[in-house]
Formats: sequence, structure tokens, C-alpha cells
Amino acid sequence: MTGGPILAIDTSSNTASVAVYADQVLAETTWHSGRRHSAELLPAINETLSRAHVEKRTLAALAVAIGPGSYSGLRVGVSTAMAMGLALSLPLVQVPTLDIIAWGQGRPVRTAVDVGRGHYATARFRCVDGHVEPETRIESVGLSQLVELAAIERSLLAVDLDPETRDAIQHQHGARIELASPAASARRAGFLAELAAIKIQRGELVGDLVVEPIYLHS
Repeated sequence: MTGGPILAIDTSSNTASVAVYADQVLAETTWHSGRRHSAELLPAINETLSRAHVEKRTLAALAVAIGPGSYSGLRVGVSTAMAMGLALSLPLVQVPTLDIIAWGQGRPVRTAVDVGRGHYATARFRCVDGHVEPETRIESVGLSQLVELAAIERSLLAVDLDPETRDAIQHQHGARIELASPAASARRAGFLAELAAIKIQRGELVGDLVVEPIYLHS
């Protein structure tokens, strides 16, 4: 047990999220950052800590999403977490991005995240005994292949898409595809923090603060 609040950071894609967690979500900020992670992340961290009434010196651990996802986005989140961990002498927990999306669904689901150039990293998951369990390997696919995979499996598909793309998929595929809602598909750092708390209880901390991002190339 860490005995104090966890700061969670997720910059895996254009959607970024930060949360402060101590047995519950104390504060959470999720926003469309685009390619502005490097400029917006630290102010978002400070604002979220302030709303949670938590000071950096009282943090017990840091959690960071490690991908797959945007190379530049992951680099900003991971480097920020490692720097804060070193400066504050805090333990660090790394959580795969697709696991975070799956944890928020509470049912078997195919999760996906944009990795650039029209490709998505995806895998199918289920939640078992309080943890997320992959049922397939992670692979990189185009959007049409992603939708077809979910349709064939009859899986709930959780992926952060713009409204026009969501409408096009639903119009083209109808009842063949079940899309998680936009809010359920956006990654929440509160879920990241909750998974990190479970990993901390199991002693799954990053040794020497060396985080290993998952970079999946098309």
C-alpha cells in the first residue's frame, strides 16, 4: 500500500487525462490536447492537484499510461512522470493504455487507440477477479479492419473517434457493430489510477523509475 494519493497521467493520444486518486477519484481533468501535450500537461497537473487539495510533496505514487499510442504524446507523459518521480522520490506504476479503456467498460470489450497514419492499436479484453485480462494479442489495423474485427466477434468496440466517423460507422454497419459511447471511449485517468492502485497492492512498481512505453508501428 502507498498510504497516500496517486497522481495519474495519460497522454497516449489527442485526448489527455490527469487524475488524483486516494481510494476514490479526488479530482480529474480530461481534455482534447491534440499535439499540445508538452505545453498543457504541467498546468493541468497543477490545476488537478489544486482541485484535489493535494500538494505534490504529499503524493505517495505516480501512475502513467505507457501505450500503445501517439509517439510524441507518450513521450511527454512518460518523461514527465519519470522526472516527477525522480524529483519527489516517488514510486512509479506503468499501465498499458488499452487496459485503461477496458477497465472502464466492466464487460468484455475490444479496445483501440489511434497510433497515427490511420492505424489503431487494438486487442480484446475481459475483466476477471479485479484485473484486466487480454484475450488477443495487440495488433495494428486500419479503421475498417478494426470495425470488422469487432463485428465478427460481436464485441463492444471502445475507441475514441470524432463524431463524423462515429456516425459513418453506425450508418454503414447498423446493428452489426456496437460502439461504446463517446464518454466511455475517452480514456479517464481515474481508471488509470484505480488500476495503478491494484498494481501497487501487488508490488508491481517500476524499478529505478525506468518506464518502458509500448510503441506499436503499423
